[in-house]
Formats: sequence, structure tokens, C-alpha cells
Amino acid sequence: MRSRTALLPALTVALLAACSGKPAPPPDTAKPRAAPAKPAPALRAIGTEPGWLAEVDAGPKPKMRLQLDYGLRKMELSIVIENEHKDGYVGVTDDGTMIGLIYKREQCSDGMSDRVYAASAALWDGHKMYQGCAEVASP
Repeated sequence: MRSRTALLPALTVALLAACSGKPAPPPDTAKPRAAPAKPAPALRAIGTEPGWLAEVDAGPKPKMRLQLDYGLRKMELSIVIENEHKDGYVGVTDDGTMIGLIYKREQCSDGMSDRVYAASAALWDGHKMYQGCAEVASP
């Protein structure tokens, strides 16, 4: 499908040129433009045993993406708010499950690597508490 889409502009130019009697310009051979880089999340938290990942977008209407239990459970929350203490986020999944993600600015190691993070993190998915570390964007 992508090759058809790429040919449409060149075909249109060729057809217009044929109708006007002027030679068609050479097709655009420039490489397709890359999508704009995704901005860094406001918070990215990870944990082990079981493996999990949470990302919260920066901005006035952030979304939260979760991968829980080694990626077996994936969720995206479109309505997320920063909590009153400005140290975490809360949201509700489509099925009504309350999600809470908090962090504390302190050194943290994920237990699996030698990497040291700037914050510890805890995630509650309505059924289970996950512990881990986090990267937090500067305010």
C-alpha cells in the first residue's frame, strides 16, 4: 500500500504535464521524512519481578501507557491527572480500574542492572502493587 501512496504524487504530475504539453519534472527522489521525535515523557517508571513499565506524557492532558506482568497486560489511559502532592499521577482504565503511580526523588536501583535512577516508584493497578525506579523530567 505504501508504494502506491508514494507513486500518486509522481503520477499526478506526469498526467498534468501530459495534458499541458510540457515535459514532466523528474520525480522526487528524496528520502521520506522521518516522523517528528516523540517528546520525553514526564515520568518513566520500570520495575522487575514481575517486569513492568509505565510512561506518562508531559503536557496539560497527559496519557499513561502501562505494560504489566512482563508485558502480558497492556493499557493506555487517556485521562490522567497529577496528584495533589505533585509526586505522581492517577487515572482510570476503560474498565473502571483505578491506577495510581507515585514517585519519590531518591536514588534507586532496579535490582537487575547497575543503573541508578533519580527516583523510586510504586504503581497500584487496583489489584496489585508494583515497585520500581523512575526517571522524572525536571519541573
